[in-house]
Amino acid sequence: TNFSDTKLDRRSIVNIPSSEIPEAIGLIGGPPCQSWSEAGSLRGINDKRGQLFFEFIRVLRDKKPLFFLAENVSGMLASRHSEALENIKNHFIESGYNLSFKLLNASDFGVAQDRERVFFVGFRNDLDITFKFPKKLSTKKTLKDVIWDLKDNSIMPDEKNYTLNSCKIMNHEYMLGGFSSMYMSRNRVRSWDEQSFTIQAGGRHAPLHPLAPKMEKVGMDIRWWEMLFHHL
Repeated sequence: TNFSDTKLDRRSIVNIPSSEIPEAIGLIGGPPCQSWSEAGSLRGINDKRGQLFFEFIRVLRDKKPLFFLAENVSGMLASRHSEALENIKNHFIESGYNLSFKLLNASDFGVAQDRERVFFVGFRNDLDITFKFPKKLSTKKTLKDVIWDLKDNSIMPDEKNYTLNSCKIMNHEYMLGGFSSMYMSRNRVRSWDEQSFTIQAGGRHAPLHPLAPKMEKVGMDIRWWEMLFHHL
């Protein structure tokens, strides 16, 4: 309802000819990360989703915008992907762009979150521009810097809140139960004086709130909360 005039094209980008894509001065995108993610299959270019990088390059070659920006997870830097990564870089260069490439962490640029991503940035060769990545900030923001004022308004979770849909106030009540075992096994709580873990999609993969109770290990990759008391 917020964007009632928006038209959603449900077709795969593979089936959309470049002629149907409007002209633009820049092309910005991030092909699906699951193929490259350290938490995923790591199949890289051998996975259909990983191959969508070449659809991005196909549109780039056909539309010839002034610049492009593509990003993906740091898993692309894994040694098993080295050949595929160099191939992707070469395709960007062969498409007529001056390529800059770098691994950046959002925590170095004013975001209270450890979030590493690789960035491909390029300007069309005829512009004779080389993109320079920004320098890291001298200090990092912490969770305390950005959400400390919310601590007095946090809502204790109900023991039946196994999904975000059952929370009293969406995005303000931290959830109990239903977390992915991959994250529960690491007791993912960081203090107010640190940066958050990478924020991922879906409640099951969320880092735990700094005020969340400690988790007790009950088995391999299984932890649960000790709901004893809460300081008000």
